Amino acid sequence: MTRDVDVVEDVPSRLNALLTGGDLDVAAISAAHYLAHRDELALVGDLCIAADGPVRSVLLVSPVPPSLLGGATIALTHHSASARDLLATLLENVMRLDVRYETVDDALAAARSGRPALVIGDDALVARGMCAPASIHDLGEAWRAWTGLPFVFAVWAVRRDVLAARPDDVAALAVSLAQARAWGAAHRDEVIDAAVARRPFHRGLYADYFTRLTYVLDERAQQGLARFDELRAAGEAKEHFRVAG
Repeated sequence: MTRDVDVVEDVPSRLNALLTGGDLDVAAISAAHYLAHRDELALVGDLCIAADGPVRSVLLVSPVPPSLLGGATIALTHHSASARDLLATLLENVMRLDVRYETVDDALAAARSGRPALVIGDDALVARGMCAPASIHDLGEAWRAWTGLPFVFAVWAVRRDVLAARPDDVAALAVSLAQARAWGAAHRDEVIDAAVARRPFHRGLYADYFTRLTYVLDERAQQGLARFDELRAAGEAKEHFRVAG
């Protein structure tokens, strides 16, 4: 049976708000947002966006080594809750640093000006070509080195009231999304073509980037998500989290 679906494109933080605000029924949202609202949300199938090692698109760009950032203010985007919480977890729990965070309009510009900054998405891919290699620290790689586990950046989630009212539609959507995932894996060149057409980076960059991501919430990914959840639940990830004024 064919079902009509309205597709909304937006940044992760906006999709988070739209889903829990009742404006979307199902969405790909930050894993951190799902963990904070799981009483309202349920996972859709085994769909996720994760990295088991370097992810390339979630970077701390810093002119000094991360271990020397104690007392620093780090610029970050408001777009991704998972990346922000991952950075806080690594700096505050692994390195035991007391840092501050400031939300800025352009984290890439902050990084280019020499400020420590969390840079994500396409801006992170740009930063790799603009900033000194020694200043680039991949958070997916850092998480893997610390925990030995993948980091789950995003999951597909549905509001529980929608799931209760329309279980067949949600199940059908989960099947369709899994089929789309399989199609993308089998047609990597076409996926890269579409990415290049949207933002013309070198094909080799996209070819490498897409090999870094995994899309199945398998047992190891679930373990990584659970580890992240333990840190959040204990309050460790945000114990010293402050927004610079």
